[in-house]
Amino acid sequence: MENTQNPIEKKPEEQKSRDRVFIIIIILLLFLCGILGWQYWVQKNRADQEIVVTKTITVEKDNVKADLLTLQTDYAGLKTNNTALQAQLDSKRDTIAALLVQAEKYKDDAYIMSRLRKEANTLREIMKGYVVTIDSLNTLNQHLTVERDQANQNLKSEKGKTEVLNKENENLQTVVNTGSILQANGITAEAVHEKSGGKRESETSHAKRTDKIKVSFTIAQNNISRTGNRDIYLRIISPDGKELSPTTDQSSMFEFQGGKGFFAGKQSFNYQDQQISLTMYGTSNAPFVSGKYIIDIYADKAEIGQTTLTLK
Repeated sequence: MENTQNPIEKKPEEQKSRDRVFIIIIILLLFLCGILGWQYWVQKNRADQEIVVTKTITVEKDNVKADLLTLQTDYAGLKTNNTALQAQLDSKRDTIAALLVQAEKYKDDAYIMSRLRKEANTLREIMKGYVVTIDSLNTLNQHLTVERDQANQNLKSEKGKTEVLNKENENLQTVVNTGSILQANGITAEAVHEKSGGKRESETSHAKRTDKIKVSFTIAQNNISRTGNRDIYLRIISPDGKELSPTTDQSSMFEFQGGKGFFAGKQSFNYQDQQISLTMYGTSNAPFVSGKYIIDIYADKAEIGQTTLTLK
C-alpha cells in the first residue's frame, strides 16, 4: 500500500515544477519581446530622423542654390564705369560661381550648406553697399555731365565771342593796313633817249629810240604809315605781256601781293610822314617795242599807283 501512494503524491510536485519553468520561459520571452520591440522602436525613430535630416539637407541645398543663383543674377545687373569698383564686382561674381560649385559638390553635407548660406548672406549685405556706391557714382556722374555740358556751352559761347572779336580785329587790322599803305599821286611817265653816255636825256615817243622809261610821282603824307627807309619798285608790262627787267636772274625779282615778279626799277627812300617827290627809271634787258606799257608802282608789297605809256 505504501508504494502505490508515493507516485500519486509526487505528481503535483512535478506539475508545479513544470509550471514554474513555463512561467520563467514566458517571462523570458516577454522580456525578449520587449527588448526587440524597444530596439525596433529605436531603429524606426533613427530611420525617421535620418529621413527628416536628409529631407532637411535637400531642402537646404535647394534653398542655398536658389539663393546663390538669385545673388548671381543681382550681381550681374550691377554696372559701373569705375574701373576699381568693377574689378571688385567681377571678383564677387567669381566667388558666387565657386560657391555654386561647392553647393552641388557637398549637397549632402549640412555643415557646408550652412556655411554656404552664411557666405551668401554676407555677399548680399556687401551687394547692398555696392548698390549705394554705384547710385552715388551715377548721381555724381550725372552732375558732372551737366556741369561738363554747361562748361562746353560756355566755352562755345566764349569761343564764339572770341571769334567775333578776332574777326573784328582782323577787319580793323585790314583797315589799318590798308590805310597805312602809301599812295603815289601825280604820276607821269615818259620814254627817254640818253645822250652823251647818259649825261643828258631827251624825251621820245618812239620805241626804237627809247633807252629808259622815266616815272615821276609824289608820295602823299600818311599819318598811320610807319616811318623809316622804304624800297619802291617799278613793274612795267610791255605790249607783248612781258615784264621789263634789267636782268633775267633773281637779282631783278621782288615780292608783291603774295607773289613774285620782275621789277624794271628799284629805289630806296626815307619816309618821315611827309610828302615826298620821287623820280625813277625803268630799264629793260630787251629792246623796247611799240605799243601800250602798263606801269605799276609798289611799296611794302602793295600797289600804290599805276599809269600807262604808249610808244610808236
